[in-house]
Amino acid sequence: MLRQRSTPATEAWAVGLLVLMCLASGIGLSPILNGDEARFAQASREMFLDRDWVVPTFGGQPRYDKPILIYWATAGSFRVFGVTPWAARLPSAMAAALCAALLAWSARRRWGPGAGLATGLLLAASPIFFFEGRTCTADALNLLWTLMAMLALEQLLTGRPTRIAAATFWLSTGLAVLTKGPVAPLFVGSTLIGLWAFGRRWNVRQGLLAAVLVMAGAMAFGPLLLIIPAGAAVVSALKRAEGRSRLMVFRWQWGVPLFLAVTLPWAIAAWRATSGEFFTVAVGRHVLERGQTALEGHSGFPGFYLATAVILCFPWLAVAFKAGTDAWRQRRDAPDQLFLLAWALGPLIALELVQTKLVHYWLPSYPALILLAVGWLWTAGDRSLSRGFVVLHLLGGCLLAAIPILPALVLDLPVLETPALVLFGLLLVATIFTASTLTRRSRSSIWISAGGTLIFLVLLFGPFLSIFSGSFLGTRATAVAMGYLEQGRSVALYHLRDEEMLFSLPLETEVYRTPEELNAALPDDQNTVFCARERNFHRGFGTADGDRFEIIERVEGLDLGRGRAAATVFFRVREDRW
Repeated sequence: MLRQRSTPATEAWAVGLLVLMCLASGIGLSPILNGDEARFAQASREMFLDRDWVVPTFGGQPRYDKPILIYWATAGSFRVFGVTPWAARLPSAMAAALCAALLAWSARRRWGPGAGLATGLLLAASPIFFFEGRTCTADALNLLWTLMAMLALEQLLTGRPTRIAAATFWLSTGLAVLTKGPVAPLFVGSTLIGLWAFGRRWNVRQGLLAAVLVMAGAMAFGPLLLIIPAGAAVVSALKRAEGRSRLMVFRWQWGVPLFLAVTLPWAIAAWRATSGEFFTVAVGRHVLERGQTALEGHSGFPGFYLATAVILCFPWLAVAFKAGTDAWRQRRDAPDQLFLLAWALGPLIALELVQTKLVHYWLPSYPALILLAVGWLWTAGDRSLSRGFVVLHLLGGCLLAAIPILPALVLDLPVLETPALVLFGLLLVATIFTASTLTRRSRSSIWISAGGTLIFLVLLFGPFLSIFSGSFLGTRATAVAMGYLEQGRSVALYHLRDEEMLFSLPLETEVYRTPEELNAALPDDQNTVFCARERNFHRGFGTADGDRFEIIERVEGLDLGRGRAAATVFFRVREDRW
């Protein structure tokens, strides 16, 4: 009875609320983490407290890494709920829940009752999606706008091309650009190229030329080489009446102005406020240079995204691979299948050309893979998988289950051993059980696997991470720094490495980046305690100024980014040196 009464909207709302409950459960248990989360959270805090809504700053210095929308969303959350880790992560959790609801709505409309719930649960059970949905970064919000743009694009090209679909496409693409720059246009463009490439028949000469272009892009030129197939696709479309009519469904005459109305006001304000420097850094370094070189050591091998997907796309990767192979054979007779393939594989090829590689870059294509998987399960009864795909599923589950074991054993943290073993056993049992039934009842097995994985992730990123964070160097150093503040001392940071400390310290906390900056400030700061990584302290002051400073406290902990132990020291000027 309930299944008969359900509608796409009710199923989508149910999925969205369920996913939001899972993501928000224990979201504030752990402190702000080092790396991207620390920089986004603190920059949003500075924006909220300083009331500068145009140019974000981090530690008082301009931050040009990403556009403005994620900072506005997080600062707005601070305005409503206060400046806490929970409030910093809430926009990501809400955006991720809306993603699951939107994808569930799409799947329910395609395949009927139950398909929406399965689709939403599979997306929520994806480890990288769950992590980004609980982290203060731009990725969950960017995924929401990109998903809206891609579903609107699908309707324009394979369904009924309405004005609402065109407006949604241009509006969501503009919002995505305001969130994470050119990521959404890259996914849209590479999907369109994929539609053109996968739907045509290639001769041997054309195939060899395409292979040479891909290899040249991967080795040296990066994604700029996509201009060549993009130009060929546009020329091919303009030659045919059908192609020209497809281009007209985008309503360019008012779609482009709508896109510019969303993006230009802030872009002009940021250009004027920084004399163009924001875009010199944002475009020059974080777009062009990222495509040509591996920034900050984030490189990868050919096939990087498929290899990491074994864990990141569990528990649905095996079914998606099977569904993808079937869809590939039917692609020329099924426009909807062709679009999903282009959405999944077009960006994958483009990202392989980008020299900087991070595991979450392919995330905006996960909805297409999940739709392929659920469509395969729902369109022909309770299908089964071959043994090869079952082995892939078993491998992904075992590797994911081992994740909590690694810090407990490799880093020698006894406090984590019991919870790590519980989590490991939970997912391992669920994986083995579902793997044993995938060859007979794939649909019911996927339900069980998604539920077990979701419980595992809630516990992993909730209570387990909360216990684990107590070992982090930044967490321990922050506690010591707060103790000095309670004593009436001032705290300043030198050569900032534990960036999450800033989120807990007063906004006026000074950050010194060179020995010269710190020495110049000493005459006015006799009551100040300085904090630095032990290595950086000895490198900066261990010789010429070694007798000027004294270390008053040393803190040890885990450097999460490097995966090894490190130490932070608190030091002050010797009293006899004043």
